[in-house]
Amino acid sequence: MSDEALTVRIEPEWKKKIEKLAAEERETKSDVIREALIEYIQRREEREEIERTVANKFASEEISFEELARIVGYDKARRIAFYVQVAKRSFEEGL
Repeated sequence: MSDEALTVRIEPEWKKKIEKLAAEERETKSDVIREALIEYIQRREEREEIERTVANKFASEEISFEELARIVGYDKARRIAFYVQVAKRSFEEGL
């Protein structure tokens, strides 16, 4: 597997911050940006897995709406509750 180049435009103030961090860490700017992107993507994937898990727990009535909202936020909890309700209603109508 070979590395691929990726061009990113960034504001001058962020470029300076990246340069400073790279100097402090004795790494290249590319290394700093690569590590930051990987960490961001990993955190996002972990968050999505947590959200799937708690949505399933809510759907199976293992946790309350309040617990769901505390974990994923109120707006996302409302969307999950809506989809769960639609799925249950659709299943009941199909029987």
